[in-house]
Amino acid sequence: MEKKSRRFPRHNYPKWIHNFPLSTYQSKAAAPAPEKLIAPDPGKLAEQTVRILSSKTKVQEKILQLLRLSVGLVNGVGAVFFRNENGALQSRGQVLSEQASSQSAAVFAACRENAVKAVSQSKASVGSLPGMPTVSIVSCPVTRIDDVSDSCLTVLVVFGDSPKEPFLVILQLLAVVFAEMDISVSPDGISSTISRDLPGTLVNSGNISDLRSLGNVLRQWSGCAVYAVGGSNGGGRVRLKSISDVVKVDARTDLSRLYVKVMQDVLQQGRLTAWPAMDGFESTGESLLVKELVQATGMQQGLCVVVPGVCGKSFLLVFLWSSADTVKKGQVAELYRAAPVLGLMLQSLEKSPSVAVDGKSVASPRKKWIGLAGLVVFLALFSLYPVPFRLHPDCQVVPVQINYVAPRFDGLLQKVFVEPGDRVIMGTPLAELDGRELALELRSVQADSAKALKQRDNYLVNGNVASAQIGLLEYRRLQEKAKLLRMRQEQLQLNSPVDGIVLSGDLKKAEGSPVSKGQVLFELAPLTDILIELAVADADIAHVREKRRVNVHFDAFPGRSWQGAVDHISPKSTMLDGQNVFVVSFQLDNSDNLLQPGMRGQASVESGRRSLLWIYFHKPWYALVRLFNSLL
Repeated sequence: MEKKSRRFPRHNYPKWIHNFPLSTYQSKAAAPAPEKLIAPDPGKLAEQTVRILSSKTKVQEKILQLLRLSVGLVNGVGAVFFRNENGALQSRGQVLSEQASSQSAAVFAACRENAVKAVSQSKASVGSLPGMPTVSIVSCPVTRIDDVSDSCLTVLVVFGDSPKEPFLVILQLLAVVFAEMDISVSPDGISSTISRDLPGTLVNSGNISDLRSLGNVLRQWSGCAVYAVGGSNGGGRVRLKSISDVVKVDARTDLSRLYVKVMQDVLQQGRLTAWPAMDGFESTGESLLVKELVQATGMQQGLCVVVPGVCGKSFLLVFLWSSADTVKKGQVAELYRAAPVLGLMLQSLEKSPSVAVDGKSVASPRKKWIGLAGLVVFLALFSLYPVPFRLHPDCQVVPVQINYVAPRFDGLLQKVFVEPGDRVIMGTPLAELDGRELALELRSVQADSAKALKQRDNYLVNGNVASAQIGLLEYRRLQEKAKLLRMRQEQLQLNSPVDGIVLSGDLKKAEGSPVSKGQVLFELAPLTDILIELAVADADIAHVREKRRVNVHFDAFPGRSWQGAVDHISPKSTMLDGQNVFVVSFQLDNSDNLLQPGMRGQASVESGRRSLLWIYFHKPWYALVRLFNSLL
């Protein structure tokens, strides 16, 4: 019997998408999947994602399954997951449709090129696929919290007439899921490494298949001796579901009843309860029931916490330590942080009833609503995930200082030796003024000076002392004038005052024209140090602080970046290209003389860490607030 290949459901995709069987979306080098992955279902997406992450399969297979899920979710035709290894992006898994596989080398090269661009700019990048104008390449980079390794999810998407923004948001959230898997290279190939924090531990543990295996992971993470879990569907009733080292829970024993009493008490209080009280947590209460449970089990420290689920369901976790010193610092905070993921996993690991219809097992309507709510919780969780927030203003290279060269007296421009763009050193001749008129005037002054000296001598011989004194003063005046003319002759040649580059002074065609005293002929700027000016919009200036790190990329050098820190923020805004901006600047070493004044590029200014929800929706929210304020 011929085996039919599973196809995508009939959504509003292009017609040729439905001709691609799902079985073709896998890497040729990867081993075949143990089971076929169904097409993405919005009502079960959270359950599918958690099931993939918590399965016992190898990490490589998890990557391929998540890539298939990503491709089907955004109407894609292929996807590649890259990881930064030793400074270069390496593929950790790829899935391509039959059409894309026919040009796999060119497609992979285009995907990798777009991923490198996205990682270098630290933001999502949308490019085009050569040979397939309807297919776009979307690359979503993710930088780890420790800023050590980068990863990038690249998906081939057919946007059609749909807007790009929803696809970018979905793919960036999925990229966070890939990044949390923390893929690393080992002698056996790709392996999964359990993160030190609880959310990463839950996501990366590959042996969670039921409540007992989840309890073993939490027990190992917390270092407790006994672990128990209970659940409540609302109304205050709690059912004990699992206790560590107990194969089957007997609800009729005294110890089980004591567990249930502790859980019901904590559920009613609605806060974390411990005995003895844990220092440093004001919301932690001290319960006599927890004390009774600790003493009944022979332990030294007890803790009970409520984990919210979806659709009004709650779970209660009990940790018992044999020694109070075993409790690790910060574990209570980790429990609060991981509560959404933990509640989602606990609910997905529970057995849900199903109804038989025509011999087939069909999920109940309630389960579908739970799956949809799980998807909402899943997306809400990752929308609150903190990531580095960066501003990307335009930047320009300007000189630190500008030196002006002007003549000190009126004259004629005889010769020009340089033009804009020439590099000069200190003392290099820039231009020369005509000195013939000065020479004639100097000879005339010298003749008048000799005449005045002769007249003085005649006045002295005749005994006319007053006239002789006047003649002497005239002679001295003429000598000073001759000295001034000789000094001007020495200044006929205009020389460069600094080492740098000629910014302006295109006077080749102006030779022979008159110039006046103080007229600026040349502008020169040194290049050993240059100034980078960033045009930050006034809506973003509140997120810029001094000493914040800045990365700059210039159009003239696409493969290189420069780093610096904010030195100065202009106290006054200015208009630039019709936009109100603040000028933010910092000085940069340019000893290699690569950067020249006037070069333009783009900067990336670090502005702390923000949630994905805030990054993508804070501007629309502020615009909505301003609109309401203007209406009221």
